[in-house]
Amino acid sequence: MKKGLFLMVVLILAFLFFAIGCEQPEEAVDPEEEIDMEEPADPDAAEDEVVVTDQMGREVTVLGVPERIISLSPSNTEISFALGLGDRIVGVTEYCNYPPEAQDKGIVGGFDSPSIEKVVELEPDLVLASTIHNEEVPRLEEMGIPVLVIESSRVEELFESMALVAEITGFEEAGEELINSMKERIDAVQEKVGDIDPEDRVRVFYEVYSDPLMTAGKGAFINEILSLAGGKNIFGDVAENYPQVSAEEVADRQPDIILFPDYHGTAGTVLEEMAGRPGWESVPAVENKNLHAISDDAFARPGPRIVEAIEEAAELYYPDKF
Repeated sequence: MKKGLFLMVVLILAFLFFAIGCEQPEEAVDPEEEIDMEEPADPDAAEDEVVVTDQMGREVTVLGVPERIISLSPSNTEISFALGLGDRIVGVTEYCNYPPEAQDKGIVGGFDSPSIEKVVELEPDLVLASTIHNEEVPRLEEMGIPVLVIESSRVEELFESMALVAEITGFEEAGEELINSMKERIDAVQEKVGDIDPEDRVRVFYEVYSDPLMTAGKGAFINEILSLAGGKNIFGDVAENYPQVSAEEVADRQPDIILFPDYHGTAGTVLEEMAGRPGWESVPAVENKNLHAISDDAFARPGPRIVEAIEEAAELYYPDKF
């Protein structure tokens, strides 16, 4: 009996030990560990999502910080470099000539004819486009490439463009500093010329092209530059952005000063041509030899250098104030 009883006790103990051993893993399960199996171990390591609305009213989403950026316009390229994004720019157009470092980047084609294939080859995680790229934008988006469209026809819109690029790239502080610096320089010019009576302002003719003769109208970005510098655009009443005009019309409006872009050293030729235009011998700007070649890109591009254009124009208008 004792031997049988002993054997029974051993069997009971073995059964209990086996049962406890089988249940142990279930009791040791940590509910927190079960959740971790479905979520990232470090929530902060997940990519941040940045969503902005561009200047065409499009919602643009970027995951993480864009490290490979392509600019499809010279003005966007200048904005990017001014913000300190030069190292992230991997592609530009053949017209992106400023700053000089931009010419060391990959070329994706012309401003109005970028190559989708070349853009894709550079594997961008953000493309900066303009309204002229209405065909390229949807094609790039179909390939999963985020595209931010920015376009400025006014100085205030330029500041908005800069702020958008700064936000989507994580350079908000740099963007704020750049915009504030530009505003301060514009304000400094305004302090010297802002109180000049409209009737006493220098009458300006800005020659965009000589053949055909073309100027800047009311809606052109250049018109605002001329105005902020303290001048009065003689064709500022024309609704068309870049209207064609005749030499006689210019003479009739009697500009005090004429500004024209120096395209690759053509200033001398343009000056000779101006002297021979019908009726221009009696134009105050011609009589007083107040004809000036200026930096085309700084005046024509809605980018950071518009401040330089405003300062340059103001000094030419009113040299005694600077």
